[in-house]
Amino acid sequence: MEDALERLFETKYGYFTPDGNEYVIKRHDTPKPWINVISNGDYGLTISQAGGGFSWLTHSEFNRVNRWHQDLIQDNWGKYIYFKNNETGEVWAPAFLPVKTPLDYYECRHGFGYTVLTSEFKGIRVEMTLFVPMNDTLEIWDLKIKNNTGKRVSLSVFTYFEWCLGSSSDFHREFHKTFIETGFNEEGNYMHGTKRLWEIPLGDRGHWNIDYQYHGFFSVNKKVVSFESDKSNFIGQYGDLISPAALKGEPLKRKTGAWSDPIGCLQNEITIETGGEETLIYQLGLVKELEEIAPKLSNYNTSEKVAEKLAEVKAMWSETLSTLEVQTPDDAMNLLVNKWLRYQAISGRLWGRTAYYQQSGAFGFRDQLQDSLVWLPIDPKGTEKQIKLHAEHQFVEGTVLHWWHPITETGLVTKMTDDLLWLPYILSLYIKETGNLSFADEEVGYYDNKNLKESLYEHSLRAIDVVFSRLSPRGIPLIGAGDWNDGLSAVGLEFKGESVWMAEFFYLVLTEFAELATRKKDDARHARLLSGAEKIKTAFNAHAWDGEYYYRGTKDTGEKFGSSENEQGSIFLNPQTWSVLSDIAPKEKQEAALQAVKKYLLKKNGTVLLTPAYSTPDKYIGYLSRYAPGRRENGGVYMHAATWAIWAFAKAGDPETAFEVYKGISPIFNGMEPDLWSAEPFVTPGNIDGPDSPDYGRAGWSWYTGSASWYQKVIVDWILGVRASEGGLLIDPSIPADWEGFTVKRLFRGCIYNITVKNPQKVASGVAKVTVDGSEIQGNLIAPSSNKEVQVEVIMGTG
Repeated sequence: MEDALERLFETKYGYFTPDGNEYVIKRHDTPKPWINVISNGDYGLTISQAGGGFSWLTHSEFNRVNRWHQDLIQDNWGKYIYFKNNETGEVWAPAFLPVKTPLDYYECRHGFGYTVLTSEFKGIRVEMTLFVPMNDTLEIWDLKIKNNTGKRVSLSVFTYFEWCLGSSSDFHREFHKTFIETGFNEEGNYMHGTKRLWEIPLGDRGHWNIDYQYHGFFSVNKKVVSFESDKSNFIGQYGDLISPAALKGEPLKRKTGAWSDPIGCLQNEITIETGGEETLIYQLGLVKELEEIAPKLSNYNTSEKVAEKLAEVKAMWSETLSTLEVQTPDDAMNLLVNKWLRYQAISGRLWGRTAYYQQSGAFGFRDQLQDSLVWLPIDPKGTEKQIKLHAEHQFVEGTVLHWWHPITETGLVTKMTDDLLWLPYILSLYIKETGNLSFADEEVGYYDNKNLKESLYEHSLRAIDVVFSRLSPRGIPLIGAGDWNDGLSAVGLEFKGESVWMAEFFYLVLTEFAELATRKKDDARHARLLSGAEKIKTAFNAHAWDGEYYYRGTKDTGEKFGSSENEQGSIFLNPQTWSVLSDIAPKEKQEAALQAVKKYLLKKNGTVLLTPAYSTPDKYIGYLSRYAPGRRENGGVYMHAATWAIWAFAKAGDPETAFEVYKGISPIFNGMEPDLWSAEPFVTPGNIDGPDSPDYGRAGWSWYTGSASWYQKVIVDWILGVRASEGGLLIDPSIPADWEGFTVKRLFRGCIYNITVKNPQKVASGVAKVTVDGSEIQGNLIAPSSNKEVQVEVIMGTG
């Protein structure tokens, strides 16, 4: 246990350990469930501090292991363990739920790839470690039970969860349960279950007419005394999970088969001498064939084997997070950049694609492409993999699926107009990072023609061509069913409404991709892209200015929205920030736009997405206007867009405001008021309630948000100012002037750059001198090195 003085950002609910590798929760009654999303890239689970959560393989909605239904108040669905003292009859749960017996000691440690729940009740101490091993399709619950009672103790231990085995949408349980069949293998000491129906759109003989392709299994390393797969036998009719019949002396009936509401209950009896310890190791997972279960279990049936597998998980995360490390005067920044943002983006968004507030399982075309930026300073092959995957979900005509489901490969054909542009944009950023121009020549097929294989470069140009075909008569891109903001879902359904933000984004994509065309010596494409960009720029500067700032767009009717002409939603954030990010606007208009952001949109928690919030729904705007005022996109802080505001202010030479936005949206700083913030302080939420909400400053929809990858990127690239460019690594800090300096360790094109930045003149920006391995260079651009490691010293100043 850490000394109280070493704990970081401690509140009444928890703290970060000194090394930042764990967040320790001191009590079970956090304001909302504080969870971990644990995944190895295929199998995964969520676990809350109170023991709630669910597990899946490949797809959290199509291939769910156990039942779970969203309830952020009760958090009353999970995989539970009951303890019963056979002498006193007392019953408790080591994770608090579901019994809710007050515990004498409680602690939850969320780490990278694991969670440890420790509790003690009347001298029985239980330490339960949950993790998902690398490259396997199961999870481990490793329980170490210590007898501190001062006398010999006899305990009964029961497990409980409800089998799902397939689609999570099983609210009509009386229907879905009829297809599940369970069994118990006495020799192998495990329960198993499968389903005669997989409720997903696959098969060639009608709707919902294929077998579930997996077998669930559940085992423990000690011989099971009894078991039960019938919910009614465990709970009792009209019973509940707090005091089920099985814990009141009703013996388990060892029922399995196809005629019950199936659960996973294993019973073990253990006797522990005074001061002694016992270990129970549970294994829960999925396999394709029953014959796989026994050999799989043999890999995890001893404490030594489990410890080795857990060590592999910890080593993987340590290595993954080691290629980018910063040390600044801001401890919160260090924790987020060095550890938690990348863990969130990888485990939660790219691998798990799920959490408590939102369960998806699908890949969003724009979403996971942007998330994959997190791999660039770690291992760019992760970004390569994501780019190719998304290109395979593009149609030959150039449009893309808005999202698609792995397993079924079904998806949503979209009229969203920005999705497809993220392919050329992310490809451009990848090549700027790696210098690997040949990657653009790699060929993949199309969603509607897998035999037609074209280069990623051609895929990207097809996407660009679609947007060129979707311009209004004034030359502004059309918004369709929404651009980046899905909530603008009714603005342009007739494909007449315009998006000012899309003009900015498209202009940036065109100018970035024109550079790529130049490097490929594709002069004709280069000229066409720049010509198109110039036309977009001309149209934008002729029509997009609203007098004090840029309006958001026009509806199909031609009416402006996001304009001073509107009583609701009179200014939006993105058109202002992206006028800077894209450089489409004259400098004086960029400055004016950011002044408007500071005047109207910058609040205590960073920048809200729009103001004033819509208090009356507008059917020509879409569902954004139907959120409660101040909630999510309707006048709240939408974290994804707020990270871009950091980028914009830093790029525009306003480091003070950039840092203000950074601090305003920080989950760590906001988490110091935990009852208001409510969400986890160690990951970003999707949104923060704005001034129109009675819960102003409250976080929502944590974990599953595209803000994690972007927040990490803009901090490193634009506050610390260490960012990739075609010619090398650019050093351009935009920091608080009172910082004495900072360090950055960053992987770039196969070389580790150890960068020490000193700020003797106490300036916010400007570089006076750069030395690389002791030799001074001209300017602040460090050329790529063939060495494995270089030392860089940067002196900030005015020269």
